[in-house]
Amino acid sequence: MEAAAPHDPIFTAEGDFWAPGAVAAGPFGGLHGGAVSGLIVARLEAEARRNDAGVALSASVLLLRPAPMSALHVETRALRVGGRVSVFEAIVSAEGKRIAQGAATFARTATVENPLEAPGAAANPVGLPAWKDHPSNRWRGFFDALDIRDDGDGCKWGRLLRPLTNEPSPLADLFAVADCATAFDLSYRGLFPAPFGHPNVDIAIHVSRRPHGAWVGVAANSDWRREAVGLTEARLFDEKGVLGRSCQAIVITPREAKGRRDP
Repeated sequence: MEAAAPHDPIFTAEGDFWAPGAVAAGPFGGLHGGAVSGLIVARLEAEARRNDAGVALSASVLLLRPAPMSALHVETRALRVGGRVSVFEAIVSAEGKRIAQGAATFARTATVENPLEAPGAAANPVGLPAWKDHPSNRWRGFFDALDIRDDGDGCKWGRLLRPLTNEPSPLADLFAVADCATAFDLSYRGLFPAPFGHPNVDIAIHVSRRPHGAWVGVAANSDWRREAVGLTEARLFDEKGVLGRSCQAIVITPREAKGRRDP
């Protein structure tokens, strides 16, 4: 695989397929879950633009099996294109197998009086220190595409250093950072890297408005049970303030398990 320039997209279109750059890799030979979910949502956003569907409200991704480090076929279609609300879905396959799928809801905006808006709280993450547990200190891959800062009070701020594709994808960029919520929470608790695997089998995000700026704030919290399953949820912010929420279902696995994904 040829070396990519620092600002090349993480995925490049090759006919009906999307070829990942080396920076899309996870730590165990395949693609990182954040790269896969980011690509799915980026393609859903592109489909929404073609249909003039408006602002993204929510999206969810199911990670059905570990994704190989190979070209991905992404098929998108409209489930509904309405006067206000539209829904699109995407199916991702590689090497003849379905590996992930997702759906997203969009709405054309209008104007109302007296909205129940969350108060704004401007942030400037550039001045925060770098995340000391940044995985790029240990392995090369998807985290090399992420600049991550730590506010020291449980919130990590991240931004992509290169685009996911050659088209703008603000919600997909949000997914790429929010997918790391489990690692962020474990780091804050002094448990990262953890003595066990913690792959997320899905990720869902709801937002109340368009994301603003390149930075995404993730204040994560985990609720994991003795039955080796659990939930990581996070409050999401951007440079203007409160943005939305993310949730990820977690399966806890022994460290020696094969084929797992780090979130």
